[in-house]
Amino acid sequence: MFKISRELNEMKYNGESIKLAIMGAGKMGTSLISQLANIDAMEVKLVIDRTPQKAIEALKKAGVAEDKIIYTDDYNEGYEILEKGYVCVSTNYRLCYKLLQINAVLDCSGNPSFGAVIARKTIQYHKHMISFNVECEATVGPVLHDMAKKAGVVYTGILGDEPGAIIDLCENAFGMGLDVLVAGKGKNNRLDEYATPESLKEEAKEKKLSAKMLTSFVDGTNTMIELTSVCNALGFLPDTFGCHGIASSPETAVEDFKLKQDGGNLDNYKVVEFSTGMAPGVFIIVTSDKEDVRDLMKFLGFGDGPNYLMYRPYHLTSLEAPITIFKAVVENEATIAPIQGQVADTVTIAKRDIKKGETLDGIGSEKVYGKITSHTRSIKEDLLPIGMITEKTVATVDIPKDTLIDMTMVEVDDRATVTRLRRRQNSMKL
Repeated sequence: MFKISRELNEMKYNGESIKLAIMGAGKMGTSLISQLANIDAMEVKLVIDRTPQKAIEALKKAGVAEDKIIYTDDYNEGYEILEKGYVCVSTNYRLCYKLLQINAVLDCSGNPSFGAVIARKTIQYHKHMISFNVECEATVGPVLHDMAKKAGVVYTGILGDEPGAIIDLCENAFGMGLDVLVAGKGKNNRLDEYATPESLKEEAKEKKLSAKMLTSFVDGTNTMIELTSVCNALGFLPDTFGCHGIASSPETAVEDFKLKQDGGNLDNYKVVEFSTGMAPGVFIIVTSDKEDVRDLMKFLGFGDGPNYLMYRPYHLTSLEAPITIFKAVVENEATIAPIQGQVADTVTIAKRDIKKGETLDGIGSEKVYGKITSHTRSIKEDLLPIGMITEKTVATVDIPKDTLIDMTMVEVDDRATVTRLRRRQNSMKL
């Protein structure tokens, strides 16, 4: 009972702490820094950001005295800063995995290409990798998970993101002996696959988000990537290309997520889905073949069965991350990891005509968006995972609007870590 707070209190009493490096002082990184200030025995010791003042302001808002914050890009100076009990701010991302005092690195960058660099090096330096970067995890997560296992560290997503929250529900269901049929999330924004950063500029400003981030939410790419992460953890697949996107509610979900032959919308079970009516929560549909279990579920108000809804009406992003940090560093356990391998992929579709020689720009851009499909199809048709796109990915032919882009249509950055990891992952059949 109260295991996390008890053990952290004991660590504090013994003069011990979990020392953390945070990559990125944007919306997620800043809120995480503030939240960790309330947690015993979890210390933010290093914040990396391209704009050091953002990191300094985030630390000050969290209650760190300005005279305790020191900027440096030098390893030796960084080591001394941490040894003397100060907090380091830097633009040098290499410090996060090189500084010996750091126990775990948290990637809040949201950039799959950069995230692949950070994750690979962090694991190689035998530090735990805690990723808010689901874009990276959905693209090269299986090979990073394999590397982490061999290095004796943890590679994990966070509880507060929808994929982690879905797996939390599944853990409860499996622990009760229930069978999970559907794993899904609510979609928090309207769906407009042709949304662009320009069309969402004012809305992004109001929500204090980058226009590219909001675009990835509205055009559905973020939802597809998150469901890819769930597939790679559970072994589930989308029921159809891009999912159905079923309009539902907690009151109607059990009926809506039945098979078509039973009056629902699905062709198969063991699938992932999203729903406009279930936001901002996550949900699973479960069942049991035991008559006594069904009788009890009916008595408990879950309906006549045989299917039942388990619904978590929220996900708290960075606020729940300390739970993942504890599990990773203290218990050596992941919250969500791609243990089933690359089961699904989020592949790339053209939002508009793309001319030969143009860069594709990637997630949240005005050129492409992503949809989820099976990894088997992705490999068979040589499709381009959207998380592989870097600033150097160029169209080698004219690509018409709405084209499902394959690898023959583009030149990828062969030197990028994400490209090399993905090819290694494919060769290992992970």
